[in-house]
Amino acid sequence: MTTPLPRPKRKKKGEGGGSGTLRADRQKAGLTGSRDIHALPPEDGELLELDPETISPNPMNMRLELRDMDTMIADVGERGVHTPGIVMHTKVFMECYPQWASRVKYPERTFILGPGHRRHAAALATGRVMPAVLRDDLARNRRIEEELVSENNSRAGLSPIEQALAIDLLRQRVHEDEDRTLSFDEVVERAGYTAGTVSKYLALLKLPQEVQQAIHAGDLSMRAGYSLSLLKDTDGKKESANAHALQLRGWQLMRDEKLPVEAAKNRLALEGKQQFHAGKSPVAPVAVPEPREESGTPAGEVKAPSDQTSAPVTPPGGSDETGQADTAAAPAAVAVIKKTSEPEPAASEAAAVDPEALRKAAADQRDLACRLLLAEERYAKAAESNVRLATVVLNPNEWKQAAAKAHEWLVELKKGPSNKKRPTDYFAAVAASGDSGLMQRAAFAIGLAADEVRAAQPDRAWDARDVAHVQFLATSRASYQLSPWEQQQVELLSRGKQ
Repeated sequence: MTTPLPRPKRKKKGEGGGSGTLRADRQKAGLTGSRDIHALPPEDGELLELDPETISPNPMNMRLELRDMDTMIADVGERGVHTPGIVMHTKVFMECYPQWASRVKYPERTFILGPGHRRHAAALATGRVMPAVLRDDLARNRRIEEELVSENNSRAGLSPIEQALAIDLLRQRVHEDEDRTLSFDEVVERAGYTAGTVSKYLALLKLPQEVQQAIHAGDLSMRAGYSLSLLKDTDGKKESANAHALQLRGWQLMRDEKLPVEAAKNRLALEGKQQFHAGKSPVAPVAVPEPREESGTPAGEVKAPSDQTSAPVTPPGGSDETGQADTAAAPAAVAVIKKTSEPEPAASEAAAVDPEALRKAAADQRDLACRLLLAEERYAKAAESNVRLATVVLNPNEWKQAAAKAHEWLVELKKGPSNKKRPTDYFAAVAASGDSGLMQRAAFAIGLAADEVRAAQPDRAWDARDVAHVQFLATSRASYQLSPWEQQQVELLSRGKQ
């Protein structure tokens, strides 16, 4: 036989339940007549339902624009705001952050937002209430920056520039217990990113404004933008006018010619060399560091342009990048000279100059392009490498000169044994090393050198093999541009076939 559960006993008035409790609470709070218990001031952690008109946006929010608002507004209009935002009393925020007080958009409003600006904008547009948790403690403990960055880690739709601005905001904050800004390690710990990621984000804010805008709009990947930020001037600076000119020129090459970032840097090197041979007055050379990250999206990927209208990017000034941003590996330094606005000589002007001098200048340019290409991790496709190797094998009389040139390139690039001074000894050591990657690179270098030595020979007319050589350099990661003299040779050969 089942025994029924006993009925719960009713609490007597004034014993923690019943109508007596509410009456006692009202009297204790001094609330009488029509005044309600909810007139009590809210406490930290309390969930509120607020009129969005009583909330001001936070000037510390680093969003440059609110994206995909049509979808958000439609969803909020239909179902309301489901995820609460965070608010503080505006007065408390302004007292704790006096440096931001003048930038509060609506200082007369009762509350100011922490995270939740898209939800707030949608609530304003639809007339819905805005659920929010009161967190005055974030302002009093000066931890709003951490809250904003922490939410960014899991928030979709932020551009790399917006994320960088949020981290930079955290970097500038004053330590809550000491009169100093946070150290780099403290920023890393509180941001929730790795040290390398924080360094890369902060490096984006030192790029020229046009490049930052391209990253924000989605036209340039963060990885490629960081690679451009490593370009330095002759003094090793990355924020000087000359360094910014190189970074901007690199982005323009990527945008206009659809080049990957490595090829754009190679083009900068070739343009600098071309300026030198044209007898112009270039600025001082700079070294090109090249980061090597093989996983994920290629470093030079240029994303499809976004259809969204982007707001201007205005990063905070005066931020210093820490040494962690300089950890990317760099191949042998290549001199790069900033391109001036002077036009290149036309083909008619080139014809008036000594043809052998023009041939020599073009050969010097191609020699640099070959070295730049060999410095790449992915220097050629297997088919392209095999063609050049087969050419040398079928023309053994070319091997000696080609091996000497290839040995010169590879030793300069620190590829293979450095203690072998003679080409024959060097390539014998490479063959005995068992390193398949090095052997393939060395074989490709010999084939490439054979083509280059042949094309550079004086007093000979070019043929189809020479044309194929310069066309390969032009379409490779070297991103070589034919000189007017080389274009003339290609045209002469083309006419001869007609």
